[in-house]
Amino acid sequence: MTFAPLVRLAGASLVALSLAACMDVSMSVDVLSETEAEAKMVTSMQADMVAMMEAQTAESGERFCERGEIVERGNILDCIITQSGPFDALDLQASEEEGPFIEAIGNGQVRVSFPTGTLTGSFEEMAGTEQDPQMMAMLIHMFEGHTLTMSVTGGDIVDTNMERDGQTAIFEVPIAGVLQGTFDLPEEVFAVVQK
Repeated sequence: MTFAPLVRLAGASLVALSLAACMDVSMSVDVLSETEAEAKMVTSMQADMVAMMEAQTAESGERFCERGEIVERGNILDCIITQSGPFDALDLQASEEEGPFIEAIGNGQVRVSFPTGTLTGSFEEMAGTEQDPQMMAMLIHMFEGHTLTMSVTGGDIVDTNMERDGQTAIFEVPIAGVLQGTFDLPEEVFAVVQK
């Protein structure tokens, strides 16, 4: 999904990063109306990990948080990207296939979905671990305890396959579990908000 550049960076420096790995990603959509929403993505990583990654990928020009705002929390750097406006203007650095997808479906309802079915293959492909069990094991260790969290707010949740918490639908993905094949992902997670 939207953290593809970070996975490529991690794959380029697995040995060093296994000592200090930390990456959590949260994506949230707040439905403001039947035509507009606010989307936010927060990527949290250890500052020393970011420095190592950028040093090892200096030639490619890959940098942490090129389009967002960096907020420091001790040794953790949060990269925050916030966008608001019409549904089709929100991309959070994603490709067209990655979402989130937001659409008005009538009767004052808005459907928000996040494609999740291809996450495992995307991680393996971007990190180059499909044929390398040792590198995959290192990547799993690196991401142990870290998550990708998706949430939807903005009104009553009238339909969802996510967990409900009041007027919030939330779905938490353990990254290591996806890589190990021990966490079953649906093809998409979604929530329908009543405006």
